Order: sequence, then C-alpha cells, then structure tokens
Amino acid sequence: MRGLDHLIFAGFAEDCSILANLRTRQIIGRFSPEMAEDRAYFKSVIFPMLLTIVSATVGVAELHCACVAQDRHGLLLAGPSGAGKSTLALALSQDGLGFVSDDRTFCSLENGDVHVWGLPTRLKLRAEGLGWFQELRKASAPASRDREAAVWLEPEHLSGVKRIRHGRATSLIFLERTNSSEFCLSPIPSTEALNRLTRELMAELPDAAARRSETMERIVELPCWLLRYGGRPQQVARQILTHLVRS
Repeated sequence: MRGLDHLIFAGFAEDCSILANLRTRQIIGRFSPEMAEDRAYFKSVIFPMLLTIVSATVGVAELHCACVAQDRHGLLLAGPSGAGKSTLALALSQDGLGFVSDDRTFCSLENGDVHVWGLPTRLKLRAEGLGWFQELRKASAPASRDREAAVWLEPEHLSGVKRIRHGRATSLIFLERTNSSEFCLSPIPSTEALNRLTRELMAELPDAAARRSETMERIVELPCWLLRYGGRPQQVARQILTHLVRS
C-alpha cells in the first residue's frame, strides 16, 4: 500500500489493485475472477483495508482497541501490542459479554453517542495468551498459526462466545500489564486519555483529521480508566465486570 497526498494505492496480487481518492471518497479497482470470488479474502483483508483507508474522511476513528459489549453498551480496551487486549476480550466474552473486536475497533458519532463497530475478522491470540484457556490448549488444531507463534480463531466457534457487530461505547480502559497478580483500576483525565489514544493514529489529510478529532474528543468524555493488572485473565475479567459492567 502506498500513498501520495490524497491518493492511496493498494496492490494485492498481479492485476489486482485499488486506487482510493480521499478527497472525492471514490474507490476504483480491478480483480481477477478468482480473487473476486474469494469472499473470505475480501472479508478478512480487502474490506478491513478499505475501511482503514477511508474511515477518517467520514469522521470514523479506527482505534487500536478491543471491544466487548453487554446490552449494546460497549467497553473499549486500549493498550499497546502485548497489553492483553485480545486475551481479556475473550475472557470477558466467555463471561457473558458480546464480542465486538479484539484489536481494531471503528468508532463513529450519532446524536452525540459513540457507536463502536467490529469487523467479521478472526481473533488473534499470542502463544502466552492461549495458555490461559484450557479448552484451546486441548484442541488438536484450534486455528492456523503464524510466524509470531500466534493462533487465529473464529470467535463465534469458541465456547460461550457470541459475536456482535455493533454497540454504544460507555467506558474506556487502558491496559498496563504487570508481573504480579494485581488489579488496580483508577480513573484518568480526558487529556491523558486523548494523548494515549492518539499515539497510534494514522496520519490523515487536514480535513479528515479534523473530522476524526470530533469523534476522538467525544470518546474521551466517557469514563476513562487505567488498569494495572496481572494474573489469570478470567479473574481480571470478573473484577472488571464487578467494577464497571454489572455494578
């Protein structure tokens, strides 16, 4: 994928590519008959890439967050790679919350509310995260593995997990893992939350960045928390549910 000002080119294979014009919000492309018929590839690769390219131009913020929801009330889990977003999202989902996403969540504004959206992509668990779930360790072939020794899982095929596509964000937790078994949940101000969220945002054209900023500013008006934690994700999930979701 390459960009030049407002034009973004993405190539997928020989004679398969798209060109997006961010100013006009138009996309053109061509695909081989074989790739055009590959629905799984469109679902897992092409559509997520298209949303990443054009989301900010319409005010949608793509966040490096996992998301779970209960009664359509969404909880965003933010943090850098390795913070445990996917592991906690799975543990919370197995404890009764709906699974929205494990790594990338799209946020939009509607009538002042922040709406969260997930893509129908697979959940990625690192090898150390896989070890917390006994039923996955026992499975002979739970999912495909990649070069990072991670596994890719279909959430709706996992015991106790229900995938949902959409919810309304009501709180945001920033995750910081520790080496000890602890649970320390403390509120943080919106200015710190905004600074943390914007660290990994993609650069955008000025108009798109301004539209996205409106969404970001509304997100950090939600209750924002910092969670320093360690230990079994199932226990941490129950404490999160007690403190924030079911209190």
